Amino acid sequence: MKKSIILFAVALGLLTACSPQKEEKGFDVTNITSDQLLSNATFKQFAAILDEDGNITGYEEAADGNYIEYNIPGVNAITIFTKDEDGNETNLINSVTGTFTHAGSGMFSLIPRRGSDPAQTVYFRYINQEGQSVESSYSFTVYVPSDIAYEIKLLASNDYGSKTWTWDPSVTGAVWGNMGYCGGAGSEVGLTGNGQWWGVTSTDEFNDQLQHTDTGTNIGDGDFGAYMVFSDDGKLKAYAADGTEIRSGSFSIENFDESDPTAWKVGMLKTDAILWPFEINSNGNIPGNYEIVYLTADKMTLVYPDGGDFAGLGGWGEATFWHFCSNSDFNGMAAGYGDGKDWTWDTSITGAVWGNMGYCGGAGADVGTAGNGQWWGVTTSAEFNDQLQHTDTGTNIGDGDLDAWMTIGTDGMITSYDKSGNKIRSGVYEFKAVTGADKEWKVAELNTQGSILWPFEINANGNMPSTFEVVYLTSDKMTLVYPDGGDFSGLGGWGEASFWHFKTK
Repeated sequence: MKKSIILFAVALGLLTACSPQKEEKGFDVTNITSDQLLSNATFKQFAAILDEDGNITGYEEAADGNYIEYNIPGVNAITIFTKDEDGNETNLINSVTGTFTHAGSGMFSLIPRRGSDPAQTVYFRYINQEGQSVESSYSFTVYVPSDIAYEIKLLASNDYGSKTWTWDPSVTGAVWGNMGYCGGAGSEVGLTGNGQWWGVTSTDEFNDQLQHTDTGTNIGDGDFGAYMVFSDDGKLKAYAADGTEIRSGSFSIENFDESDPTAWKVGMLKTDAILWPFEINSNGNIPGNYEIVYLTADKMTLVYPDGGDFAGLGGWGEATFWHFCSNSDFNGMAAGYGDGKDWTWDTSITGAVWGNMGYCGGAGADVGTAGNGQWWGVTTSAEFNDQLQHTDTGTNIGDGDLDAWMTIGTDGMITSYDKSGNKIRSGVYEFKAVTGADKEWKVAELNTQGSILWPFEINANGNMPSTFEVVYLTSDKMTLVYPDGGDFSGLGGWGEASFWHFKTK
């Protein structure tokens, strides 16, 4: 029987910035030592309870839980962080507020990367009324998933245990159809539809192609709203648009190698459970073995030659193609699965990289791809120098330059650099999924503060938001939005908002 959902009402107390914190005057304190700081502290670990979309609905107690409830008597505000082997600190996120500030009691999340040591040391820093810094540590054993192959991370994510994929009409408009078995770089098929002859461009057109199925019917995967979920344990399930399961099975990837960008394929996908798994013009044949000609954290293109004649590559015989996409693996798209990804300013949308816009609502992707709602924006490095009134220091410390960049790391940190590679600032980050009506406007929220390039809300005297709306995100494009004063409830009212356009470096 599932344990009862435990929800926490956390007394937030005095919350300030996540820099060293000072008690209000009049608070009766003693000069607490490092030994005394945690002497009466209590800790309890919990695992998150997730809904079907992977959103946290509550918590249940677990010996190795990644969510830690704490109570530290005698303090009102405390900084909670980890350290890497070089002594660099990473502040841990308050699981209730989504910020990096912590009261003397509450809950924080401790979620190491795959393959990490389950034994984790957490540090607690307190600054008393007299300005004395006190630091102590506590060791926890938390759940850490075992590491998985790089290609499985691409297909099923590294952080969430599974990844949702659906049809991708963005390449040519067609998601399944026939093509010439052309050879060359398979990425050109995945990015431009090279070799395509014909393809399905709508749900209605799938219903005109039932002769290619094994049953002569559309059981739900011939729908642009259908989707499939790859899990990191090798399971695959396909669903109709209404969430009805229509097919399930296992999957594996063989001979994966993406070292040659000119190669025809990067590996083979073995499964019989993908969406609309049928070879074209073959009376419902389900190949069960597909060439992966293109695969990133958010794009996948499969190809199967007529009759399985893989030796005919380059002969322009008939082949079947499938285009799929995913937008649920935020960390995979933003940070990748190696040493992190470098991002810089993106002038390709409207020419402007940062500026103001109307908080317009609708499809956030229209902001990320066409600059919908934009009023004004910086288009050159020189123009950044005319906007110093929006910074916290009144100076350009290097991120107000179109050649500046930031690294979104797999270690949970964002680090910004000037054009010469000098470090500007850094901070921890977290992507959080959104649900319901918000999904049309934004795909996620990014929690971080003072770490991205030019992290300032416009016309706000240097305010650096801690929560940004991710209205558009792919493996090489990202657009963030922040409404005036953090008034997220004003969406659609066309009040002022700030925008940021980034691309991979």
